[in-house]
Amino acid sequence: MVNLDWMLVSVGLMALALLAASLIRTVPSYAVAEFGTKIGGLRALTETERLVLFEDLSTSPDPDWASGQRDDTQVGLGAIWLASPADAPMTRRIALPPQTQRSIVTMELIAIDAWALERLELSVDGTPVLRQSFSAQPALIAAQRTEILAHDGIVLQSRLDSPQELGFATGPGLEETRLSVEMAITTNAPELRLSIVPLPAPDASADARPPMWAIDNLMVIAADR
Repeated sequence: MVNLDWMLVSVGLMALALLAASLIRTVPSYAVAEFGTKIGGLRALTETERLVLFEDLSTSPDPDWASGQRDDTQVGLGAIWLASPADAPMTRRIALPPQTQRSIVTMELIAIDAWALERLELSVDGTPVLRQSFSAQPALIAAQRTEILAHDGIVLQSRLDSPQELGFATGPGLEETRLSVEMAITTNAPELRLSIVPLPAPDASADARPPMWAIDNLMVIAADR
């Protein structure tokens, strides 16, 4: 018959629990090139990084875009910053902390309803870095184009989702298309200047009505190295 020393057993179990907790805490995260560190798909801040802003518009106050308005009328989209009027550029300045050497900017651009390859152009500090054409019309979806413009000090990646019906209207070609943008910007300037300008389709008529669009989930992270 084996006699257990329950004190030793308890100590052993505690040691195993501490080891397991240590392993969980030290599960390696994975670096995503210039775009920082992610753990399980979520953005993780390192000790050299600081969250400058995050706007999902659900609880935050109205952001400092030069134009536009908050819209939370569509359940599928949630609260978004809607371009108003639709043909007006949206611009803003974002102050960065002292000692910033690199910024990571993520956002979503949402094309709403009837787009026929009209474009949005994203600029950083006055220089265009991305042009994207949109359409949810079945005959034009394959003609959408992403143009990433080379710029020293900026690395950009984007993902264009398939059109989805998110609430503004129903019917073929009247769905919403979401473009996720992520930029790594090497800069020691005291601020970032962002600008999003709507552009007509290459063959659009002069009296064509500009389609609706919006910004959502803007996040800026500053790193001091």
